[in-house]
Amino acid sequence: MISVAEAVNLVKLNSFSFKTEKTPLEEACGKVLAESVRADRDYPPFNRSAMDGYAVRSKEWSAGKSYKVAASVFAGDSSGSDFAEGVVLKIMTGAPVPAGFDAVIRVEDAEQEGDFVKFNIDAVRPGQNMAMQGEDLEKGTEALPAGVRINPAEITLLASLGMAEVLVYQTPKVVIISTGNEIKPVAEKVLPHQIRDSNSYTLAAFFQQMGIFSVERCLVQDDPEALRKRLEGAMGADVVILTGGVSMGDADYVPGTLVSLGVEKIFHKVKLKPGKPLWFGKKEGGPVVFGLPGNPFSCQVTFKLFIQPFLRACLGMEEIVPLYFKADFERNKKSGMEEYFPCRIIEHAGESLLSACVYNGSGDVTATAMSDGLACQPLESPSVKRGDLIAFYPWR
Repeated sequence: MISVAEAVNLVKLNSFSFKTEKTPLEEACGKVLAESVRADRDYPPFNRSAMDGYAVRSKEWSAGKSYKVAASVFAGDSSGSDFAEGVVLKIMTGAPVPAGFDAVIRVEDAEQEGDFVKFNIDAVRPGQNMAMQGEDLEKGTEALPAGVRINPAEITLLASLGMAEVLVYQTPKVVIISTGNEIKPVAEKVLPHQIRDSNSYTLAAFFQQMGIFSVERCLVQDDPEALRKRLEGAMGADVVILTGGVSMGDADYVPGTLVSLGVEKIFHKVKLKPGKPLWFGKKEGGPVVFGLPGNPFSCQVTFKLFIQPFLRACLGMEEIVPLYFKADFERNKKSGMEEYFPCRIIEHAGESLLSACVYNGSGDVTATAMSDGLACQPLESPSVKRGDLIAFYPWR
């Protein structure tokens, strides 16, 4: 068996860049940017008023003085020039501040009568109530790096930069196969010895969280020929995930069937609880294949630890690093492996702590429902004491 760190490294080493495509900006939300985006000009492109008020020259400022209002400047006006000395300009939010004027006094601090205005403040500083040209972005600087997930904030920026279409990564074709004679579709009635297929829905939901919706789900019984036939049809996908059938039982046909189809085994079994039987391989010219344990909690843990980092590497996204919280519990390890367990974040005396959730092993379908994520008890750590710093991987 190999360690979790070794397994994650092997998974990432076998990642590959997904294909790219141009997509209209209105369809880009949720996708991952495949190119660096640079500013096409300064932002703001001009010195801009941040307030409704009066543009003044700070060097001409004098408290209590009455100033002539020479003109009004609105958003969308081109900035004028050649204004006489000693005058001010009435200016609206978003309007360009004409050359020579270097501060804006709020309309709330002004009293205008006719063409003259007085101000109820004692001092003015250059740049007051102004957004200066290029202070957000200078022309040519990177606005967004490749590998960024495009959310509404990124849409705002891309639209501001004039990006009517953007280069994004295509979503991979994914096939999820749940195996086992006991597994039945969710909508079907089940007998006492049967269980409903939750794993394929769980995995598909994880992919959807990453903006990947091109996912095919199916069930296959513990029959070598049926499994082989279904896997042959999945070899055109980019990623194939199987749940169940990867351990050492008499009906665990997945590893042998994959190898017989030309999928190279890269590793099988990890020093991990839950998730020890994990299988990982790759077919030349074909998909990457993950064989996950069949228990629901194991399925969730192995996706979070291995498949998510693989997908992020394929999409050029930054690695996820754990958060660290103090433990509000004590825990003794029951195995010689790296253990992951569900936790909630709680607040106590103004501090965020981790509280361990009660669950009944990797087959417990309620294990993660009310949790915020996974805590890790490392290989070399036999126990956790209250107050110890614990690595934590949030679900979101």
